Amino acid sequence: MSNYSHPILKITAACALFALTAGVTQATVLDLGTSGSGTLAGAYFSTTYLQPTGTGVFDPFLSIQNSPWEQGYNSSTGNFDTKREPVWNHEIQFSDLRVTTIGGVDYFGFVVDINEPNGGGKNPISLDGLKIFTSSTIQSSTSVNGNGFFNGSLGTLVFSLGNNTLKYTDGQHGSGSGDLNIYIPVSLFAGVAPTDYIYMYQRWGNTDFSEGGFEETAILNGVAPIPEMGTFFPLIGLMVAVLSTHALRRRRQLQLARLDAR
Repeated sequence: MSNYSHPILKITAACALFALTAGVTQATVLDLGTSGSGTLAGAYFSTTYLQPTGTGVFDPFLSIQNSPWEQGYNSSTGNFDTKREPVWNHEIQFSDLRVTTIGGVDYFGFVVDINEPNGGGKNPISLDGLKIFTSSTIQSSTSVNGNGFFNGSLGTLVFSLGNNTLKYTDGQHGSGSGDLNIYIPVSLFAGVAPTDYIYMYQRWGNTDFSEGGFEETAILNGVAPIPEMGTFFPLIGLMVAVLSTHALRRRRQLQLARLDAR
């Protein structure tokens, strides 16, 4: 007879299982397709058609390439699957970041040029790991877990994608067109000094393979917030009132001129 056949033991086992699973965060998959946006792990992601973005036009600080999956972070000394150090894979500082405001929330923005093959079912790719660290000193680590995934520290962790996954289908024509904007809340960087280093770790291809060229990441220039439509209505009303007053004044002047001519 099973040791768990007794009612009390069944209840105890069930409680133990609940305790083990209750603390496990369920993974979320955000699929942007070829055009989409959404929030994942507190960050905001959106597709983009920024052009041109080829190397030498926009200035990547992180370049990664490998197949079927790839990982790395921006360090001028190189690590994992990073390429072209130190020109297009190097440290950046907090003062380099620019603010974009979306829906009243301030974000630091990054743009990724994804270079997957077009067609043939090879253009989907997944972002399975994303971490951002801050540090007052240069960092270097190649520590990995049993799966070969980076699990080291590069200073203070301010953002992590966790076990969530972002999926994207590359509808662009390879290098030269922006694909993905990544927005990280400014609030996560409280107390960071302007001279502190910013390290971004990325891991691609564990869910949908990486099968193309470089994944290049650059700092997104700040974008001023777009006023909501409600803010336009008072302006429109004022413009209508001004134009109406001007039209009435012209009409009155014409009437007086006609009376004087009689």
